Amino acid sequence: MSKQKIGNFIKFRKGFTLIELLVLISIIGFLAVASIVAFNVARMKSRDAIRSSNTSTITRALAMYLQEANIGYPVSTGECLSGTAGSGLTLKNAKVLLAVPADPLWPVSVPSPLPTATPPYTTDSDGFCYYYVGSTTQFQLYYFLESNSKSGSAGPNLRTQ
Repeated sequence: MSKQKIGNFIKFRKGFTLIELLVLISIIGFLAVASIVAFNVARMKSRDAIRSSNTSTITRALAMYLQEANIGYPVSTGECLSGTAGSGLTLKNAKVLLAVPADPLWPVSVPSPLPTATPPYTTDSDGFCYYYVGSTTQFQLYYFLESNSKSGSAGPNLRTQ
């Protein structure tokens, strides 16, 4: 409230000044932007945690398949793991993997360009699946992380055996 002196009397005006309203709106806007940024970072980290867990699950399934099949890892020249075809179906049929995990953001997108054996594995950032390349003695599992974490750095990552 502001006061205005009229003669010997002081008259109070009700309401806020334009400056006070603008300051309040800018503070609310700043808090909204800060909370949205923090929420998006938390979502990225949670998706990366899911990806790390999924790659660990796939790696354990491949190790169990190696022990039970006695013929080596499933052979593949490169494919997105899925439960409907290829190495993912092989792991599922061998009952070492109940369901083939899918990337939480890009469940079926094939990386483009395809990964190579040497870094950088791929430069694709708009779609990535769990990309498997395997021979009977070793495998490579490519996956994409959105942020730096204990699981790897942001961008394409590789697990091998």
